[in-house]
Amino acid sequence: MLFGPSHASPSPCCQDPRMSRVRIQRPHALGNQEARRRFGDVEASLHQHYGLTLEWDELVGHVHGHGVTGHVEVADDHIDIDLQLGFMLWPFAHRIRESIEHQVDDLLKD
Repeated sequence: MLFGPSHASPSPCCQDPRMSRVRIQRPHALGNQEARRRFGDVEASLHQHYGLTLEWDELVGHVHGHGVTGHVEVADDHIDIDLQLGFMLWPFAHRIRESIEHQVDDLLKD
């Protein structure tokens, strides 16, 4: 059948949507209040470098910014960061991840 439905796979030029997610998890032994206090430095950096703001509901921060949504959870024994990057930020996902990982690792040092 010449003009039937196409079963071709997606074009290789399109990026994989899974690349738009940045997920960082780090254990710590600081307790949630101290970890949250220390996360303030990372929060300031996220705002300065990426224009992101966090609205805190106790120990969960809801991340908002141009092309970014997500959350930060500060628990007694870990920090969990989960960001969804919009299409325009996909090319920068690796750099964003590395920057946040470095800052979080620094703040969790005893």
